[in-house]
Amino acid sequence: MASEVYFENVAIPGEALLTGGIDLIERVVDEATVAVCAEASGIARTMVNQTVEYTKQRKQFGQPIGKFQVLQHRMSDMFVEAEQVSSMALMGTLKLDEAADARKAAVSMAKAKVGKSLKFVGQNAIQTHGGIGITMELAIGHYFKRGTMIEGQFGSIDHHLDRFEALSYPA
Repeated sequence: MASEVYFENVAIPGEALLTGGIDLIERVVDEATVAVCAEASGIARTMVNQTVEYTKQRKQFGQPIGKFQVLQHRMSDMFVEAEQVSSMALMGTLKLDEAADARKAAVSMAKAKVGKSLKFVGQNAIQTHGGIGITMELAIGHYFKRGTMIEGQFGSIDHHLDRFEALSYPA
């Protein structure tokens, strides 16, 4: 259940202002963002593995579709992107103890790359599986949907690119 709360014409005295808590909240959100990046790593690897297995089983023109060079290239690209998701999740984790601005920049860099790579892996997995890839029968469709949710969770790719830029190149 969700709800929205709006305040209109509310006056709050200065002594009621909460200070200092925002740093802790930002740190917790950064930690949660990195945790989602780690989840994305597992999802990306699983989608690659399931796609490779599918191409070994699915036959077209009397041979497994995994023998077609264009699909081999696609799966190689998917593998590289999945490895980058893992690398960026690890980098984000290692940077959590840095100073606030360095931590925020690293987390945003990781989340932006993870979102972009996860989208690439997911779209190519679905494309390779064809129409059956998005059905309820195959797990690949569920992984794709979760990956799509991760892409926007704790900020979109564009949000994190903007945040990274603002922290790395202050005006």
